[in-house]
Amino acid sequence: MKKSPFLRIEFTVVLLVISIIGLLDITQKLTVDISLAVSLLIILGFISSFVLPNLILTWLAIFGSFVAGFIMIFGVVYLPVSERLILILTFPFYCWMGTVIKYSVGIRGSALSNQNNIITYTQHVNSITKLKNSNNASRYYKKYLEFIEKSKGDSIGIDATCIQWAHSEQLRQVNTSEYRRVLRVIADKLKEFRLPDESLYYLEGGTFLIFSPRQSVGLRRELQVTTEQILQKIKFNNQNTLHDLQFKYSNVSVNSSNLTNFDTFEELEKKLRRKLETDIIVEYQ
Repeated sequence: MKKSPFLRIEFTVVLLVISIIGLLDITQKLTVDISLAVSLLIILGFISSFVLPNLILTWLAIFGSFVAGFIMIFGVVYLPVSERLILILTFPFYCWMGTVIKYSVGIRGSALSNQNNIITYTQHVNSITKLKNSNNASRYYKKYLEFIEKSKGDSIGIDATCIQWAHSEQLRQVNTSEYRRVLRVIADKLKEFRLPDESLYYLEGGTFLIFSPRQSVGLRRELQVTTEQILQKIKFNNQNTLHDLQFKYSNVSVNSSNLTNFDTFEELEKKLRRKLETDIIVEYQ
């Protein structure tokens, strides 16, 4: 079983505490008291691992160990071998321990940050269509309504277009993977062929919502025709048999004159869905 990086920091900290207590206890029992020197080396090694870059820290540990070893072995030092080994190895060992803790903390922080980002993303974006959900649509609509109220002019408004993939739930039960693929294709086609200043959302249940700045009747009709032509080319492939898709459409235009009828996103959505229920499905041959 692969060891979780989340456990590495706890294990390292416990090992650090045990090693410090054990090492200081050993120094108290040696012939020569070197506890003060060992304590300073522990602090210096641990602090150096957090302050210095890895490359400099590595060379410092190697060079320090080499110099200390040379002095302890070839210099005139009246210390037993055990005390010499402790003084030589203490600094590089705690440099290494500090580095492990530093990177373990970094891994955990990065993992927690990524986890929070993923949770935030999934709460706002549908995983299949990669479109924002109804909560985001509600916030966008609320801001636009506030803008319309402040403008106090009939020329400012917002068009809401609802597109529903009819019978999508039945097809999902028939072939889930193909259902997910078709949803992605529908979303990608809307992103590609709708206007750049329009905002796309996915409301679940095969229903898409498009917010557009107020458009002329001609432009709205042109976009409607283009959208229908693009979507009717998408096929549902089940066991190598292609099936045509069916869509329902509804549209509501909101401006200062009818603002009170759609002063919440819930009212707007309710109106759009009622219109969907009365829309006649066009059978494409």
